[in-house]
Amino acid sequence: MPSLPKQSRIAIVGGGVGGLTLANLLQQEGFEEITVLEKWQEVKTRGGHISIMPESWGGALPVMEVLGFKERLAAFTAPSSNLKALSNGRVLGDHKMTMGPRIMRETLQHMLLEKLAPGTVHFGKAVSRFEEQEDDVKLFFDDGTDDSFDLVVASDGINSTIAAQLFPDSGKKFSGFVAYICLAHGEFLSNTMYDHHVFDGSRGVRFGSITGYGSDGRWDMVGFNVRSDIPVSSDWDAEGTKEEIEQLFEFIKEHTGDCPDEFRKLVASSERVMRWGIYEHEPKPTWISSRGKVVLLGDAAHAMAPYLGQGAQSAMLDAHALAKEFLKNQQLAEALQAYEAERKPICERIVSLANFRGLSITSSGIAARYHTLTRDWMQKLQFEFLHHPNTYVRNLGNVFRCILEFGHHAAERMNMFFGMGNFMTIKRIP
Repeated sequence: MPSLPKQSRIAIVGGGVGGLTLANLLQQEGFEEITVLEKWQEVKTRGGHISIMPESWGGALPVMEVLGFKERLAAFTAPSSNLKALSNGRVLGDHKMTMGPRIMRETLQHMLLEKLAPGTVHFGKAVSRFEEQEDDVKLFFDDGTDDSFDLVVASDGINSTIAAQLFPDSGKKFSGFVAYICLAHGEFLSNTMYDHHVFDGSRGVRFGSITGYGSDGRWDMVGFNVRSDIPVSSDWDAEGTKEEIEQLFEFIKEHTGDCPDEFRKLVASSERVMRWGIYEHEPKPTWISSRGKVVLLGDAAHAMAPYLGQGAQSAMLDAHALAKEFLKNQQLAEALQAYEAERKPICERIVSLANFRGLSITSSGIAARYHTLTRDWMQKLQFEFLHHPNTYVRNLGNVFRCILEFGHHAAERMNMFFGMGNFMTIKRIP
């Protein structure tokens, strides 16, 4: 007998990529009472493209294939192209690579929505709190109504109401990183991927570009990452200005002598400048409630910085792991524990790696030079060691990763000792 009867009432709180993936996987296996509760009145997304990486890179491509999207994803796959990496104008690498599917987040969410049975998603249902009882979980909504379910899966993001109730002391914290993103519809970029770390003795900025596709064709993106000692808003609608981007361009030009014209054209053609402070959670002691009827998934469990491109993919892999456990001959408590045992260590490692990646790409002074020297080693560890099927190879990769990270933190301390700053000050334009 599976851990959950297929007649069980299951609430999935949050209609993002992770929640919609889980709903699809469960309905595909015959679960009849799936309800997705989304606080917004309509599909609301932020950000740009999502890379759907192969399994060997720790990606969610196998999940999309299980859902039957393999052929549709072909329309969102970029041809092989060059990845160009630079440091202060000096080319570190320029090699051909296959991007794989790279799809606009909004397009992916609509694909997942369209596959669900009609009436699965309830918009405008914001959860205010829950009560976990002996036989069920009661959810209370902002509109004054309530409903009961056999199981609640919280996939409502970094600001999860349910996670906050379970762990009141595990709120989000500002990572010290700020991201600017500009998207433009059309073909602006000559390289599929471009990654440039520009720095001096006191400031560092990473800017890069990448292509992706939506239902209406190609979208090119340029992004900038800097540090800030003042917390910056992470609201969905948080805005920067093109004047702020121009300041970054001037910094880049000052230290490299040039700034490719295609990036300026892309920014000029973008409809808006998205500006977000990057926030994270401390690792939670568990993802499962005390009575075992509430479980966390995606950013509600393990919010991470976006610098490895694995946030949405991790949520999809969470959903796949959880759905698989529900189909096994075991009790619900055993299924949830097995899900947590499989996914929690992996996701917490990605959180740590993503944070370190943010530290590296925004570094300055001695730390920036250390990052330049060790960059290729870190990439090799990430893609060839840390996701290797052999446990011995993964463990060896983790040892080398710790050594390289220790070296970078030592370089950061040397910057502080010599009075080198690490913050990129952007003048706010009214």
